[in-house]
Amino acid sequence: MLHFARISPRRLFLVVAGVLASLYLLNLYQIRVTGHSKLPWKKGHDNEHTLLNFKRQQSIREATRHAWAGYKKYAWGKDELQPVSRSSNLRWGDWAITLVDSLDTLKLVGLEEDYVEAKEFLRTVKFDRSPAGYSVPFFEMTIRALGGLLGAYELDQDPMLLEKAKQVGDSLAYAFDTPTGLPTTYVDVNGKKKEHSSRICIAEAGTLQLEYKKLSELTGDSKYFRFAERAQDAIENSKREHKGLYPAFIYTDTGLFDTSSEYSMGGMSDSFYEYHLKQHILHNGKEPKFMKRYITSVEAVKKMLVSKSESGFTYLGKLLSQGSAPETEMEHLACFYPGLLALGAKVLDRPQDLVLAEELARTCYASYAMTPTGLGPERFGFKTKEETRLHNSYQLHPGSSKSFNSDGMGAADGRYILRPETLETLFVLYRVTGDSKYQEWGWNIFLAIEKHAKVEFGYAGVADVYQTNSTWNHLDAMESFFLAETLKYLYLLFSPIDVIPLDEYVFNTEAHPFRIMK
Repeated sequence: MLHFARISPRRLFLVVAGVLASLYLLNLYQIRVTGHSKLPWKKGHDNEHTLLNFKRQQSIREATRHAWAGYKKYAWGKDELQPVSRSSNLRWGDWAITLVDSLDTLKLVGLEEDYVEAKEFLRTVKFDRSPAGYSVPFFEMTIRALGGLLGAYELDQDPMLLEKAKQVGDSLAYAFDTPTGLPTTYVDVNGKKKEHSSRICIAEAGTLQLEYKKLSELTGDSKYFRFAERAQDAIENSKREHKGLYPAFIYTDTGLFDTSSEYSMGGMSDSFYEYHLKQHILHNGKEPKFMKRYITSVEAVKKMLVSKSESGFTYLGKLLSQGSAPETEMEHLACFYPGLLALGAKVLDRPQDLVLAEELARTCYASYAMTPTGLGPERFGFKTKEETRLHNSYQLHPGSSKSFNSDGMGAADGRYILRPETLETLFVLYRVTGDSKYQEWGWNIFLAIEKHAKVEFGYAGVADVYQTNSTWNHLDAMESFFLAETLKYLYLLFSPIDVIPLDEYVFNTEAHPFRIMK
């Protein structure tokens, strides 16, 4: 029995106030869901948000605050925080890229003071220069800087953000100065010229269309749209062996594919395929060519890249050359694809794709659940009759498991660098299906990040997901995508469905929300 006489008046007041505050906040949280006359993609589950979801959302908000505080203390205005050494770097050209990439996340989670402070600093950033002798990577700055500024503008409508986005778009546009219109890999923004590169991967050449088309729409300047279309047409018009699949590299001067390069849904190719569907969505379905390209690629992926392990895991391998069998390894980067399939299943009414999406998502989550840390490796492999031990191109620490577990899975590259792709998939699948298991899986991943990647000032990548000793197991890096994507998708996983509704917004590949064109 509780004896109130033994509780001091001050403590009793604090307890009662805390309960009332929680009820008030939860009521506001529920009102946000039920107060709209139109809720997108509603399946009946959307009004079932609970106090548990609200508390989880707030925990992720606090994680965002912690990551931002580390950046602010030791890397303010620099590109990235190095949380172990408590230092910073300028690896992206001194464009304050973590700040730029994080703007819409700060706005979304309600860290308003931090957001306003970041915007004030942004006014001082000059996107037409970089350190002497440094070339800016076109692809990364398109998705992180241009995408980040456009995403923040879509949520804020501050003209300064759009002006800064235009500066970035103009500085990077020198990359398009090639015979084919395919961009070069690097840009000399100081010299206002491209850095010549003989070839470029299709992810770099085909993951600029959302950003440049959105910039064109918002500024009214059609040149940005033309840049996007010309580069895209160069890829689409080039002869290739497999309908729906594209070699990973293409030559910038001739527009011919490097036929010796691989086919995959992983690095060098991934977001190229993503932007087929997302351009269809951005254009509000008014450009049917993108839907056709997406469907053609999905069917090719099913036929040539999807495999099943001995223990029943469906995975996406890669073809190393024409006519080869898919590799029995899958990249963490490819774990975006189940979410893309789920999005396409909803938008294009392709329920058969949702079945595959859920199978692949199970595999991606299993790559986390199989490790002692609960974190997913950069690459993971599957046991077959021919393969009993893993290929390991990345040197793991002594004592790491290089063998398959009882489910026939194992890490081929044991790093976890705070990547978002599996969480992105879980967010989309929850929005599409309403199945709460995807929230539970996401929460388990968040707890593992908190336990093994959190350091005193920010979050650090993990060197080996099979090792639980954190004293030497941290990488001295907090990539900007951790704030831009990983924490954002986690926050949205536990948010009401009208927070960035998926029939009004489409995310670029760096999780920046763009309003669908009307």
